[in-house]
Amino acid sequence: MKLTNLALLFFILELSVFTIFDMRINNLTAITNKKIEYNKALDSAIDDGIVDLVEVDSKRDLILNKEIAVNQFYESLYANFGVIGNGILEERLKAYIPVILVTDTDGFYIYYSDAYEVNKEVLITQRWSEKIPFSYGENNLVYSFTLGNYITIYDKSAASVYEGDYHDLKNRFPDSILADDEIFDTVRRNAIISKIEEKMNFYINQHNDIAYQFGITYQFWLPQIDKTDWYRTMDDVSMLVIFQGYPYNAASLDTYNRYALGGARIKKSKVYYITAENGLKYYHKDNCRHLNGDYSNAANLNGTGVSYYTKEECALEGAFPCPACNP
Repeated sequence: MKLTNLALLFFILELSVFTIFDMRINNLTAITNKKIEYNKALDSAIDDGIVDLVEVDSKRDLILNKEIAVNQFYESLYANFGVIGNGILEERLKAYIPVILVTDTDGFYIYYSDAYEVNKEVLITQRWSEKIPFSYGENNLVYSFTLGNYITIYDKSAASVYEGDYHDLKNRFPDSILADDEIFDTVRRNAIISKIEEKMNFYINQHNDIAYQFGITYQFWLPQIDKTDWYRTMDDVSMLVIFQGYPYNAASLDTYNRYALGGARIKKSKVYYITAENGLKYYHKDNCRHLNGDYSNAANLNGTGVSYYTKEECALEGAFPCPACNP
């Protein structure tokens, strides 16, 4: 082979290698940009979903509206992914979300896919599970935990139920996990995580069978969730969404996989505090001068020290709007 031919062959090979390499770099850049776009879309959707998750939050009641929250989440997700109004594409996008988790103060709910048959036709829907308690059994005791210190204990040997702050139950159960604060907190957190993982795994596996009917061959699975994020689910009422297997483009084998978490009450934009003056109750904005910049000062002013998130909740407490801050 002539030297010129060899040089030409080398040049062609080198050009091919650089062309392939350049295409791969461009593809990775495109995927990176898409990932950033999808991250923003998912974060925005979960923020929109949790805004009204907590319908009533006062010292009397905590009422969740899961239906509104999940509807708002999906509406935002459809809009952010550019498929809103297209029923087929909306349903297909929804199929990439195997489960949605909502934690309450004493248990959790999972929004999952389910299949049912009508006139020999298999239909697919999504539904909420019943509330699943944060339960844990050891010896003859069954504990039902909450996100705080309140606990319910069923003593199987005595067929009796006890409830209250776990500190107040220590003497009754001196040889239990209640005896040591650190052990109690560790067991409580691990029990909550374990119960959530167990149920999420169950419904994700069920989703795999259903997603196949949409032509999705991706194998959904429970991702490794950072312990810090798990603890965030125990700090407040929250929503966790798993989004998996979504292709970046039709020709790509790479898929978008992520989970997103948001705390419901953290996202409340307005917070009110109640004080009592001359026998009357008043509710204030969080920056009212009567609170002197200290939210806990509401308790010092004969108030409850409790945060309220709507004027209606304050009115239920018999409080009037503060004339100074005019909430």
